[in-house]
Amino acid sequence: MHAVELARKSGVEPLELLIRASEVIGMRIQPLRMPLADAVWRVPEDQPMVVWQPDPGRWIVLRRHSFFRVRISCPETPLESETISRQALMQRLGLKHLSEVVDLGVVTPERPAEGLRGGEQAEDAELLPAFHVKAEHHEHGHHDHMPPLRRLIGLMRPEMKDIGTIVIFSIITGVLYLALPLAVNSLVSNLAFGTQSGPFQQALLVIAVALFAFLLLSSVMRGLQYYIAEVIQRRIFVRVAADMAYRLPRVKAESLDGIHAPEMVNRFLDVVTVQKSTALLLLDGINLILGGFIGLVVLGFYHPSLLAFSLLLLLLIAFIVFGLGRGAVRTSIQESICKYDVVNWLEELARYPRLFKGPGGYALAMQRADQLTRGFLTARGAHFRVLLRQICGLLFLEVLASSALLVVGGWLVLNMQLTLGQLVAAELIVSAIVASLSKLAKKFEAWYDALAAVDKLGHLIDLEIENEDGDIPRLEGEGAALSVRDVAYAYPDGREVFSRVGFDIPAGGRAALTGSQGSGCSTLLDLLLGLRYPSRGHISIAGFDLRSWCLEELRGSVMLVRTQDIVNGTIAENIRLGRPGIGLDDVQRALQAVGLLEDVMSLPLGMHTPLVTGGLPLSSRQRTRLLLARALVLKPRLLLLDDVFDGMDRDSMNELTAVILDPALPWTVIIATRDPLVAARCGQQIDLDDPAFH
Repeated sequence: MHAVELARKSGVEPLELLIRASEVIGMRIQPLRMPLADAVWRVPEDQPMVVWQPDPGRWIVLRRHSFFRVRISCPETPLESETISRQALMQRLGLKHLSEVVDLGVVTPERPAEGLRGGEQAEDAELLPAFHVKAEHHEHGHHDHMPPLRRLIGLMRPEMKDIGTIVIFSIITGVLYLALPLAVNSLVSNLAFGTQSGPFQQALLVIAVALFAFLLLSSVMRGLQYYIAEVIQRRIFVRVAADMAYRLPRVKAESLDGIHAPEMVNRFLDVVTVQKSTALLLLDGINLILGGFIGLVVLGFYHPSLLAFSLLLLLLIAFIVFGLGRGAVRTSIQESICKYDVVNWLEELARYPRLFKGPGGYALAMQRADQLTRGFLTARGAHFRVLLRQICGLLFLEVLASSALLVVGGWLVLNMQLTLGQLVAAELIVSAIVASLSKLAKKFEAWYDALAAVDKLGHLIDLEIENEDGDIPRLEGEGAALSVRDVAYAYPDGREVFSRVGFDIPAGGRAALTGSQGSGCSTLLDLLLGLRYPSRGHISIAGFDLRSWCLEELRGSVMLVRTQDIVNGTIAENIRLGRPGIGLDDVQRALQAVGLLEDVMSLPLGMHTPLVTGGLPLSSRQRTRLLLARALVLKPRLLLLDDVFDGMDRDSMNELTAVILDPALPWTVIIATRDPLVAARCGQQIDLDDPAFH
């Protein structure tokens, strides 16, 4: 509603204002520009579109109704909607033709995998003992987690419509599959007319044509199921990837204390396990269960004894699934933990190759790998023992079901309570069910793998993110005054860094933050950027309390530079950092200012040279100049530099500090350093070793 009022009163494009407003409430609006006719055709069923109606100045929400009609509603009256044609919508938007181009927005959630979100035990977790999916407490978690089954249901909730379609197709397929045993029943029953008689031959032809039609329709249904399952797989991957891209940059720094974040992000790869296991369960699992159930129901109609046989078979299957499968999810999760321990160690070997080429490195690499691999084999063995119990149960049930039906069916035929055709049909049905049981063992493993995978993904989703609320203050000038009042900070383990830090820096000031190793210079810079919050006291930037700022807006005005902050991308991309308004001429001027332009232009690809994470192939000095060029391009109001100039040769230090501390630049600069020559170039010095701060 705020965006609507701004759109009415200002000259800014309404869609641009709505995009800004949507970010505050956790939604994302993707702008599109297309003809109105194409927009009506392409409105997604599960993602509404919004379009601006100039008169009377309001937004219209478009939802799919049919190929040529849409259902519309307005934010002012969300519960009221109407279905209109394309022509009627064209008139409401003040357009003359359906081919006229309009600006629209596709509404999507910022966190589309929020269904995986955990953090507390479900109140009814005890209602799910049969699946053994209570949350486990292990070293990969940092707090309680919701049961994996609930996570899986939450992840699949947006796909329920398509899953329902698969279930309906499975029911139809299961019914159509009965055409085979029923056709055999009819064929055997018609043998009484004689194999050479005309009626028998006509009946045989009719049965064959009907069977072909039913099985062909069943195959078409199966093909549609494969297509729907493929769409679901793609959506799962996209939703989890989009959620991670939104969530990871916003994770609280405290949530990652004591955690190796890159290794933890490896759990994203479990989304592939969820994809494949889900597709397997949706396609084969549902078909096996529904097809078998329908077959057992048909057996029950043949004779009460066969009904009792069907019920007993269902009870035995339930015992195998729930009784013999006890502990399967727990052991599957433990197996997954051990798997990632091995991956983590292999990453360590790749991360520090020179270390493991040194004395004792080869032996350590093999010893630790052998230890972790043994742990994995132990966990895998424990999980397989549960699977083996279920497999043995299914194999025994397969033998028992086939033998028992032959005895029961033969006895009923001898007593004239069942026809020979019905016995043959029953044998075919049970044979199909028995074949399904043998396949069910593989589905068990897919089910447990899916639950273990969503448990791993849940650890990523459960990472606590920063507060997304806050104000967007109107700032004046290009520098930012800083006020720190009685600030204290202690880490979650209780270790206090400082207790009474206080100082003021005017807008456009240059200050050096000094102190011995461990005095808290880097921690204080984290506080100024809003990565952490003080245990006591408060910080004001540009006259506004840091706790009141919208963090995204704050970080558009405050920039922290550390020497390792180079990502996988080209030189130009590392300088722009996703800012579309920065041109190549701005990048060149910044590189020229820090003395890096000639070095970059001498590379074969120039500014399009790809850099790996960390900055290679650039040297350490070139990486520092690149980071400073980024700061010159982004032009923050408050620039924080953490040990950037320490260890640098004097000529380079003098050259680069002259660029950053140039009085013509209006920003406020704070340099954390232990080099007295760097500190001397700043107009103000703040020593965190001062006893007054502790």
